[in-house]
Amino acid sequence: RWRSVLQSWISLCKRNAAVCHAERDLALPDKTYMFYVYVLLSTINKDIYIGFTEDLKNRFLLHNEGKVKSTKAYKPWILVYYEAYKSKKDVTKREKELKLHKAKDFLLAHLQYSLKI
Repeated sequence: RWRSVLQSWISLCKRNAAVCHAERDLALPDKTYMFYVYVLLSTINKDIYIGFTEDLKNRFLLHNEGKVKSTKAYKPWILVYYEAYKSKKDVTKREKELKLHKAKDFLLAHLQYSLKI
């Protein structure tokens, strides 16, 4: 009986399952479902850079290939932190918050071991 119930439940889930946005984002790299705010650490001068993007992997590559004007002089970069959001408004709001000194100092304190690379 339990096996039958379990098989029915699995079948129902497969037909009606909603895939979370993060899973869809990872499964379909050409489709963007998430927005990311991220923190990079320069291996040259230990400076940090905070930005946001729809494609974190590609943006990280652009930073390290020297194709981003504001960061090309300090490459290579290490990704030390990121947050994912469903809404572009949420991610731009969070990016602005992180760039404020109080929030930036708080974040840096929490990343103290990640920044010792």
